[in-house]
Amino acid sequence: MHPMHPILERLSSFPRSVTLSLTIALNVVPVAQALAVPGDQRQDYAHAIPVSVSGKHAVVQLPVPRAVYLAARQPGLADLRLFDAAGRPMPFALIDQVQQAQEQRSSTPVAVFPVRGPAGSTRLPPGLEIRTGENGALISVTAPGNRGADDALASLVLDLQAGATASNPVAALALSLPPGQGSYSAQVALDISDDLQEWEELAVASLSWLVNRQGASVRKDRIAFPPRAFRFARIRWIDGTPVEFSAVAAERLATERVPERWESVVLQPGPATGTDLLYEAPIAVPVESIGLALQHQNVVMPVLVGHYQKQPDRRTGSTLQLPLRPVANATFYRLTQDGQPRVSGDIAVPLTHASQWVVRPQGSAPERPGLRLRWKPAVLVFVAGGAQPYTLAFGRDAVRSGAVPLSQVAPGFSMRELAVLEQAQAGTPVRLQAEADIARGAYEERQASRTRVTWLWALLLAGVAVLAGMVWKLSRQMKGASEGTPPA
Repeated sequence: MHPMHPILERLSSFPRSVTLSLTIALNVVPVAQALAVPGDQRQDYAHAIPVSVSGKHAVVQLPVPRAVYLAARQPGLADLRLFDAAGRPMPFALIDQVQQAQEQRSSTPVAVFPVRGPAGSTRLPPGLEIRTGENGALISVTAPGNRGADDALASLVLDLQAGATASNPVAALALSLPPGQGSYSAQVALDISDDLQEWEELAVASLSWLVNRQGASVRKDRIAFPPRAFRFARIRWIDGTPVEFSAVAAERLATERVPERWESVVLQPGPATGTDLLYEAPIAVPVESIGLALQHQNVVMPVLVGHYQKQPDRRTGSTLQLPLRPVANATFYRLTQDGQPRVSGDIAVPLTHASQWVVRPQGSAPERPGLRLRWKPAVLVFVAGGAQPYTLAFGRDAVRSGAVPLSQVAPGFSMRELAVLEQAQAGTPVRLQAEADIARGAYEERQASRTRVTWLWALLLAGVAVLAGMVWKLSRQMKGASEGTPPA
């Protein structure tokens, strides 16, 4: 049995009618709350999109399709739901697009200049005789002093010619042995410089080429290091016999960011209000840039773009429409000059959700252009549990958001991991309910809710009235007992 309510426990000595009234009063609010919670099933939503995954990964992503933004009914996609094949709701998180970067490697040849010195020397001589051309390229590099017959290869100086930049650094050097040379091994150090005066040691690497009797080879022919930008390099031997490599190639690393994904919709104007052009818009679209889709040639239109502010009138209960609240003041145009078209681009605006947009021409309007809205769709992240196919449902009024924090669907995932999540596949949108059915269902639900609330308030007031009567009667009995009057 459930424990008694604290108030009822204290008043357990009261008459049964008083206890019953208190029980009704204390439980009527939870009952009202339970009756007011709407169902959350797939058929309660106007539209749906089938979603499928490969089944190889637990956490997957899905860029929210354009159709969702055009048919959803609440800002922030509060009416978006994800169901499995059995109709059970699945948790998901909505995040902004994760900026991705793609790495591309390219190989370019490097000019090699041998530096010779006394036999047995493994270090670069303290001074160098360097000749450069007018463009700064190396012509020759020799050790200082008189060269002797026993001079041997001491090091190699490399000229990257165009050099490496911060956006195109070098990540490795690939070496090739002289023709006819088979197995070879050595340990080398790599120094870098931008002026051939100051040198910095960047890496130490072990090199090896192994060839068996059948001619198969295994080699470690690269000096890898963290990507750096530099112009000159030198290779000096720490262990092994110096050899003049027949070719050296620099592996350059280029990083390119993947462009963000944008969606757009062009709205056509409805009936005008004075000179203002009105555009009905999907409320769920998070507009971040706008533009005018001009059709005629040689048109220039300075306009204010915004939306009317509305607020309830406390005195009459009606809705007041306030003056236009502009979000952009710009001039859009479509011109042809010297045979070349000139068309104005879209302009950025603060992120805005609006069911209606207003374009107010600053002067005479040469045409009624379309209004282009652009936005960056969010990414839906979810755990691919339950039976497939999944269903993305949307299009419902007055429901709370079904999204959960990202930590509840992808705990511990880094931004890099989120960027490379498997992408779920979205199918063709389908309509689950007709607009009339939705409107009628919403009206019937509101009417039923009002009826329930009315009965519950009536029950609550009746219980309070009974309780007041019992308390009044009990107080009279207790007063009569204190004065010695026999109770009625």
